[in-house]
Amino acid sequence: MNRLNQLFWKRVTESTQMTLESLVILRILAGLFFLIIYSPFFSWIGEVPQAFFFPPTLSLANLFSGFPPAYFFYGLDILITLALLGVTLGYKAKVSGIVASILLFIGFNWQYSMGKIDHNILLLAFLAIMSFSGWGSNAALVPDRSEPKGHKEKATSLLAVLLCFGMFSAGFLKAYVWLDFDPTMNGFLRWYYSGLYGKGTDYFFIKYLQELIFWWLDLMDYGGVLFEWSPFLFLLIGRKSWRLWLLGATLFHLTNLLILNIPFTPSFIIYLTFLNLEVLYPKIERLFEKKVNRQIFVGLVVLLGVNRLLYSFSIPYSYFEFLKQRDVIMYLALILWVSSAGLFARNIWKLYFHPNNPA
Repeated sequence: MNRLNQLFWKRVTESTQMTLESLVILRILAGLFFLIIYSPFFSWIGEVPQAFFFPPTLSLANLFSGFPPAYFFYGLDILITLALLGVTLGYKAKVSGIVASILLFIGFNWQYSMGKIDHNILLLAFLAIMSFSGWGSNAALVPDRSEPKGHKEKATSLLAVLLCFGMFSAGFLKAYVWLDFDPTMNGFLRWYYSGLYGKGTDYFFIKYLQELIFWWLDLMDYGGVLFEWSPFLFLLIGRKSWRLWLLGATLFHLTNLLILNIPFTPSFIIYLTFLNLEVLYPKIERLFEKKVNRQIFVGLVVLLGVNRLLYSFSIPYSYFEFLKQRDVIMYLALILWVSSAGLFARNIWKLYFHPNNPA
């Protein structure tokens, strides 16, 4: 059993190994992603009536009898903003990433105390796990100490396994009701009609799905389940097959966006972990050689943090007032998934046809 375990992690490491330079770029992009695109806020919970307090059984909120005062959530948003600034700028990025993950976990526990639970736990795991990868040791205001040998590989391997497990568990629950081998029943359509008529979403190709022959839609049921069951297989086959599955995952989310209007943008940065970004590292180094460029970058990132706090405190002029509009969310997700699919396709092309180039 021990040998089998060692073989499993050896295969996972070979499939997911990334350079430190790539992870440093990932840290900067991840910080910007949290500050600009996916930026959870919790100050609004302070205005929610106590009657809505009904936390799940396994929740930190169950330790309390109701929602804390409003200043608790304002303070939470301030601390999260500071931690995200630390990740982006590389100010003790390891501690900042861990703190951001814990604070977001606390905030989501309160948010989920009103009944609805979202799929963002992997994003918190991403912040915590990658904090141990050494991604804060370079291109940082206050660099972290170099991590011991092997920590980087352990971080990317663990994140990949959690991603695969998350996909598999989602597919397992779908299979329970979707794989009924009855062409007159369809699980996919439940999401489709609830989105079209319940939420009133009508972007992209959602209306054209009704023109398909009904039994074709069963392919959506079976195809979706099989895809979500497959990542472990691709991960263990090797590096090329894992990148191929990641390309499929970006196309999977793009398809869901186009026909179900589900943006699911949090997954974008997790997939980006396994894309070779080291080509950007020399450019960043050259850019930051000049002190004025470093100062401009720090100033812009701090402004992003200030903007986040403006929105949290309901002060006008935050660009989140624009980004939180439904139209913007949908088209921004379209840009992210199309660009990520293109990047992974390019990466796979280099792996298969230019194996001597880093990919």
